[in-house]
Amino acid sequence: MLVVRKFLIHLYMNKSQISDKVLSCHTQMQNVDLLSMKNSFNYHLQVSLRIRGSHFCAAAILTDHWLLTAAHCFASVSKDFLHKIEAVAGNFNQRKVDRGEQNFQVKTVKFQEKYQHSSPMSYDIALLEIKGRIHFGDFIKPVCLPYPGERFPPKTMCVVGGWGRITEKGPLSSVLQEVQLNLLEQSKCRHVLQTLRSGQKTFTVLCAGPDSGGRDACQGDSGGPLLCPRADGRWVAVGVTSWGKGCGRSWNNNKIKPSSRRGSPGVFTDVLMFLSWIKSNLRKDRSLCGVPDGVVPGSEGSIGNFHSSLSLHFCHRMCLWSIRVAAGEHILLEFLEFDLENDTQCHSDHLTVYVDEDRQIGRFCGGQPPPPVLIGGSHSITVQFVSDVSSTGAGFAIQFSAVDKDYSFGAECGTVVLLQPKGAVWSPGYPQAYSNNTLCRWVIYAPEGHIVKVKTTLKLLCWPSHCLVSPLSSRDLSVQS
Repeated sequence: MLVVRKFLIHLYMNKSQISDKVLSCHTQMQNVDLLSMKNSFNYHLQVSLRIRGSHFCAAAILTDHWLLTAAHCFASVSKDFLHKIEAVAGNFNQRKVDRGEQNFQVKTVKFQEKYQHSSPMSYDIALLEIKGRIHFGDFIKPVCLPYPGERFPPKTMCVVGGWGRITEKGPLSSVLQEVQLNLLEQSKCRHVLQTLRSGQKTFTVLCAGPDSGGRDACQGDSGGPLLCPRADGRWVAVGVTSWGKGCGRSWNNNKIKPSSRRGSPGVFTDVLMFLSWIKSNLRKDRSLCGVPDGVVPGSEGSIGNFHSSLSLHFCHRMCLWSIRVAAGEHILLEFLEFDLENDTQCHSDHLTVYVDEDRQIGRFCGGQPPPPVLIGGSHSITVQFVSDVSSTGAGFAIQFSAVDKDYSFGAECGTVVLLQPKGAVWSPGYPQAYSNNTLCRWVIYAPEGHIVKVKTTLKLLCWPSHCLVSPLSSRDLSVQS
């Protein structure tokens, strides 16, 4: 029995019942056996989808009006069909109305464009827009999405939850269940899936679960998130529960088994593969990024996300702005407003500036506006903003402009990024004396396989009693008085 989990094949044996204690995405957990754990984040991140009052699929909360689910959960997206669907957030026990529970009608469903009902094993992902707004709090929270390029290695211990069948042919669970599953190597995932569908050429999934079976999701768990931990203990939605062969069956030696007795690990749509698709569909939502992200037109303007409730209730909001100027011009960034979570390592809410999309030139956080940044030698930069739900700030506003290559900060100072093969730097107001409490930063990049060679006449290192003249040899020069 090859099943796509509208009554999806997942959450089989050893699922543990969970209670209603809050565990948000920024919470760190160490040395916890999730099979016996009685406090889970699934309850707060997950939505029960019901038709005429009966649960049929799950979804994960992205924002206060967007949900992430599996495309195969919806055989139709007609208004008549959607009118029968109810999305219930904050629910734990299907047999009663739980404290903090909120009910919504479904407005629209967006399938990934390559998804086909006739072949639901690939591109099985959808965005669901609800009518009204979710009110976040102790009982309902949004799920975290992975960063672009983030990887979770094989054997990573992940968790999936839902109200699906407890056994392959058993009844649906009335209370939310969860089970621990380890990620599989992609090569092993593909190999075992080929024993089920030898002609499968498109793989948009990842697999999780033991080859001996016994732990899995099951029918009714479709659309729920597969949550995996980062190295720092934060949990993110890496997959969307999609399909499988049976529930909790062993898939050892599949090839020598009759087709009816073969099994599979849990199969989940790979969220990392669809991050850009998710972003492109939500990009026009100003509640996500203030100024819509993407390519910013023009040679001057402003970007930002400044609002009194900017980061509230959006787990790992990520906005990307791409700024381009004409060849030969430099890019000037001036921070007009800046109030992000104060973290000395900038691991929580932070703003990062990249040159050519991959070379980081600065990461900023805290409550003080950074000095202006002047970027020379490149006509393209990317500004990335990431936030979590651990704490909030008012946000930021940045003014950008294209400036002449001879532009200088004058008597002031800031960060100067140099990408040219050769050039010169000097202190503010040179050859005049610089002012007290001056902090200047030069970021100098050498091409791959090269080093930076710095020549200078003098560097004065001064103490109260004397000054020392010494040579300079640094790739990132700092002068502070």
